[in-house]
Amino acid sequence: MNFKEYFLSIFQKKENEYENLNGIRAISILFVVVFHGWVTARTIIPGETDSLRLFLGSLSSGVDFFFLLSGFLIYGGLFREHERKEKIEIKQFFIKRSLRIFPPFYFALAILFYSKYQQISKLESLNITNSQILALIADEKLRLEHVWVDIFYLSDFLPHALYNGGWSLSIEEHFYLILPFLCWIFLFRVNIKIRFLFYLIGFLTAFFVRLKLAFPVPNLDAAYHFHARFDSILAGMVVYELFHHFPLTEERIGKYRLSLRITLILGFLIVIGTHQIDPGTSWALVLRPIFLSFGFGILMYFSFYPGYLKTFFSFIIFRPFARLGYTAYLWHIFAIPVAAKKITPLIQGIPSVWMFLVCSIYLVLITFLISWFFFLLIEQPFLILKDKLTEVQSKIS
Repeated sequence: MNFKEYFLSIFQKKENEYENLNGIRAISILFVVVFHGWVTARTIIPGETDSLRLFLGSLSSGVDFFFLLSGFLIYGGLFREHERKEKIEIKQFFIKRSLRIFPPFYFALAILFYSKYQQISKLESLNITNSQILALIADEKLRLEHVWVDIFYLSDFLPHALYNGGWSLSIEEHFYLILPFLCWIFLFRVNIKIRFLFYLIGFLTAFFVRLKLAFPVPNLDAAYHFHARFDSILAGMVVYELFHHFPLTEERIGKYRLSLRITLILGFLIVIGTHQIDPGTSWALVLRPIFLSFGFGILMYFSFYPGYLKTFFSFIIFRPFARLGYTAYLWHIFAIPVAAKKITPLIQGIPSVWMFLVCSIYLVLITFLISWFFFLLIEQPFLILKDKLTEVQSKIS
């Protein structure tokens, strides 16, 4: 690979990839970036709650879409490997996952730790007496002392995590640790009916855990803990089962055309409706992951088949941001304060939601450029190494 190919790799189509999944990944990270931008900006934008504000405040749903995508891709990869070889190379799975995940995360975490440490040192040298600022400093120091929570991917269970958003990375990491063994010991040894019974039990378990956590007082642990949120990943696995075992052949489309159309419309209505609910209420904490999993799952399933949904998700413009999805998730918390230097004066001058939406384009651009830089610097070399190891292993096999 020459320098030009390396530099422009995020724009290149990969062999045997599903372009529609690029759109899903890109939209997921865009939702998360805009959501965190909105969380920062809404404090300076006056106004009553309306549909647009509810939509922006619900864009944490991008994480749910990520979970579905992970369930679909990781389970699907293991499923196809087992079909080809009648076994799972668990060692190779963990090597490839480690090369994909750990280098970018630990590098970003190190930068975050250093920058926070420098900020705290400067603030402490100013002899600040304001109690609120002192409380914030104390909280940041506590997080620095508990950086091991982030290092060992425990922020979905334990408090004081330094990395904002690390809880979702921890949930996915625990999913990676469990799934290969679960597939090897159980899922790939039983028929599809038993697997769907297992999924149902999983959904009910997560539902009752959230119910216990969210009542009588809303508790965000219901949104952040692995044992309360793993059903979103299970939903991605279910989508793969449906995609693999019940594809939309021409015969099925002709036979169930009306039912399929109703199902697709229902998926859209669920997604739209879920983004018009305050996500912080007790019932929203309990039910929202179910609705999003069901709605997003329908859209994901239908996006594999010819039609406007596949066309939309397969737009080439989504591809580069999809390539940067993981890096963008890691680095958008750095991009927000950088972009805020330009955005904040504009929003203060015209404090409206529409001005924020215009400014969010700049935020997305800054996130893209920062992510592209660190992708080329940190993530891409390890992806190349992962691909080489995969190639060597396939030759050996």
